[in-house]
Amino acid sequence: MGETTYELLSLGLRYWFILLIFLTLLRAYFLMRSDRRAYLQTLRQLPDAGLIGEVVNLATGEGQPLPREGMIGASRSCDIRVPELHRREMEFVFRPGFGVKLIPIHRKHQVLIDSEPLIKGVDYALHGTVLDIRGTQLRFRLFAGLDLPMRQTAFAPEVQVSQSSFDVQEPLPIITSIPEPTPPADSTNEMEMTWQFAPLPPETFEPAPQPLIRRRRRSERKMGEDHHE
Repeated sequence: MGETTYELLSLGLRYWFILLIFLTLLRAYFLMRSDRRAYLQTLRQLPDAGLIGEVVNLATGEGQPLPREGMIGASRSCDIRVPELHRREMEFVFRPGFGVKLIPIHRKHQVLIDSEPLIKGVDYALHGTVLDIRGTQLRFRLFAGLDLPMRQTAFAPEVQVSQSSFDVQEPLPIITSIPEPTPPADSTNEMEMTWQFAPLPPETFEPAPQPLIRRRRRSERKMGEDHHE
């Protein structure tokens, strides 16, 4: 065999492998399409098979079945399709004992869950949870019997304000003139001449210390004895 034959054979095998790859991809596409049709047909026959509830669009009232895991977005391949959203907006996975875990795809998302910012990997949707995605509100309605915790709604306690706190107090009387001081009382003793509203304090007398008196008496006795001697 000459060199020309080898070149033709290698060129033919190259295109043959390309044709095999194309046929393999085409076969895989038809298999996936048939599986998708069988899955949808099974869901039509058994609506609750593999589902955990439904998602209701509060703006239109339309409800869509909620599988255990899937995608929320505007694409046709999404399990929960909402035309107002991006093609692929959010992933969700049901975890027994916790709820439906919500995973936003975009880093800078504007998602609220029960009027609170959604924390990625922390917040879970329960029965009655309202998901707000840029103004589009979706309510989760889960089947009874699922392993779910109790949903706790935060509410602000009512503050009872008494009406007496708003009562207007009467204004204090305004002093227009200062009263004149009371003149001193007439008395012969100059020490008692003082203002009536500030009387003099009573006089106090301090007694002499007793030890000094005793020492003086002892010294006098001693001097008298010396004088007699």
